[in-house]
Amino acid sequence: MMNERMNEATVRRARRRHATRAVCVAAIATLAWGSTSTSASALPDAVEAPEATTRLVGLSVGSEGTNVRVLQQGLIDAGIPVAGGADGVFGPATKDAVRRFQQAEQLSVTGEVDAVTAAALAGGAADRPTGSVGLAAGVTGDTVKELQRRLSDWGVYVPGGADGVFGPATTRAVTQFQRWNGLEATGAVNEATADKLALGTAASVPTAPEVSTANPYVGLSNGQRGVLVEKLQRALIGAGVSVAGGADGVFGNATRSALSGYQRSVGLPDTGIVDLASAERLRLDSAPSPQPESAPAERDNPYVGLAIGSQGDLVRELQNALQSTGLVVSGGADGVFGGATASALKSFQSVNGIDQTGVVTARGADLLRLGTGEVGITNPDRQAPGVTLERFPVQGLCFFGDTWHAARGGGRLHEGVDVIAAEGKFLYAVADGEITKLFWDQPGALSGNGIRLTEPDGTYFIYLHMLGFAPGIEVGTKVKAGDVIGFVGNTGSSATAHLHFEIHPGGGAAVNPYPYIKAIDDCSNTAQQYQASFD
Repeated sequence: MMNERMNEATVRRARRRHATRAVCVAAIATLAWGSTSTSASALPDAVEAPEATTRLVGLSVGSEGTNVRVLQQGLIDAGIPVAGGADGVFGPATKDAVRRFQQAEQLSVTGEVDAVTAAALAGGAADRPTGSVGLAAGVTGDTVKELQRRLSDWGVYVPGGADGVFGPATTRAVTQFQRWNGLEATGAVNEATADKLALGTAASVPTAPEVSTANPYVGLSNGQRGVLVEKLQRALIGAGVSVAGGADGVFGNATRSALSGYQRSVGLPDTGIVDLASAERLRLDSAPSPQPESAPAERDNPYVGLAIGSQGDLVRELQNALQSTGLVVSGGADGVFGGATASALKSFQSVNGIDQTGVVTARGADLLRLGTGEVGITNPDRQAPGVTLERFPVQGLCFFGDTWHAARGGGRLHEGVDVIAAEGKFLYAVADGEITKLFWDQPGALSGNGIRLTEPDGTYFIYLHMLGFAPGIEVGTKVKAGDVIGFVGNTGSSATAHLHFEIHPGGGAAVNPYPYIKAIDDCSNTAQQYQASFD
């Protein structure tokens, strides 16, 4: 249906441009020749008209005169009403008309006349954006859908999915992609962004090369992803090289920096690209065997498909499971799937990287342990002795759930707990210790801004996606439990403001932090309890 509407709209625009082209070109060209005639036949040569369109370029709110009057008349002739008519004054009404024209023509919606808008108004096509270049807020259609799908393929979260509407969520996703890839962060699709995403082509997201060379790792470089990249990252970590973000299967700036450092340390050329010598040193000499994926048996799971209108014990268990994660279901576990349950489920889906449909999926049912009789029960075998949290890490209001080992992009597993709270809320030290590392938000960094807080016995706690650090916090700072060490943010690979929190007992592997923070849950405490023992 959307394609039919788009086709109809395209035909209408084509007819409108054909019908008004002569009038618009004539009016604009008249400016160049100093004539008062509005007849196309009065022009010495219509080929001069494109040059005259430059007279309109740069017109914006506050402009006045003949050029504005011609712009306004061109908009009216193109079927875009201008309140007040062609009065020669570029005010809010004219800006609104320009914006509507740009949106109708699938141009960048700014409300100002750039070269592309002027050419489109005159009926020209040579300078108009083709394909996906120029996509921006306000544009709709299949090209936007393709953009959204490509962003998702690259691991960028697009709330709402590929709906074909370039709204604030897509603007944010484009901005994140541009920032992660070192491009100008405009939120609109320029040539560099379109090229990186391979928009308008049959190309797919860069993956580790599948070539029949003696060593498939040779040639891995920035921008690639997949199981080969993950094996490279694990090899670097095994060699004692820190890779920010861990073995996530994404070759970004962090992996390039780690590889360059390793190459320097062993006397190899510092290229940041895997060559044969680097692969041999890291013992990367064979491709991992592909593991077949088995699709979940959704038809065997009675919880899959629960949605608004469903009722009964299955819905009641779903509601209890959602509430056990800290989400609020207005009306409680009443067994009726209404708007409140859908809203809570969408929040849960957002946190766990599931499309926010408000319908129970197989993955959601698995994460919520529906049908297992273990709703709200955490695996006690993942808890480690000797770990004590003296302070809840986040200022309320907040909520969190048990998402330990939930699947993430690139084959990663979630090794922490996500505490959702408003941006800027205080983050507290959970124990006495020392700040031993700061993570900084940069292109390609999944973690965003972050802190590692280490206790004397080596146990450390990770805080990620922070807005920023509290004054005085730096590597080496000694803190006490309850000190404000930073602020909730949305940096790095993050879909919403939250704290990603990890626990590493004795400096070893991460354990599930959910039972620890659940035991001291203080999400209802909204008071700003500022403390800074290190001042």
